[in-house]
Amino acid sequence: EKLSVEQFREIYSGRKPHYELLNGEAVQKPVPTRLHSILQFVLALMLKELGFKSRPELTLAIDRNWEPTPDVCGVLGTEDDPYPTHAVAVAIEILSPDDRFTRIIQKCRKYSEWGVKDVLVFDPVQREAWFWDTVTGDLIRIKESYEFNSRPVELLQKEVFRRMDDELR
Repeated sequence: EKLSVEQFREIYSGRKPHYELLNGEAVQKPVPTRLHSILQFVLALMLKELGFKSRPELTLAIDRNWEPTPDVCGVLGTEDDPYPTHAVAVAIEILSPDDRFTRIIQKCRKYSEWGVKDVLVFDPVQREAWFWDTVTGDLIRIKESYEFNSRPVELLQKEVFRRMDDELR
């Protein structure tokens, strides 16, 4: 039986490790590694520099059976409180060693269905990144840079990982 948002919040709210509601199922978020944490910090700063309101670990409350928490969100315009009930501009997932790629694809597809214009996935170990392509319904590797759909700005992949290296020192 699928959990409702209300049931999920009653059971899992404030619990550690953190859980997300994905298709009516409570799914434990992987415990972030040092690399994951550093990359999350870097991406949050870079989104802010690009003109987004940067929101790490912001739970999205858009659907009765889904309440995911992207690693970083980029918001434009007014914000819902306490959780966004409409699509944010950007949703970023950072891979952890325990992540199942099928689960990441599932989340990306859902973000896109909700109208999130920019859905990105980063791998801090392999130093790769992908964006969700709404035409093919799949992740496409970012080669050098990503041009956002929600704002006329660009994210340079080399700069992301250079800043991660700076934080590692």
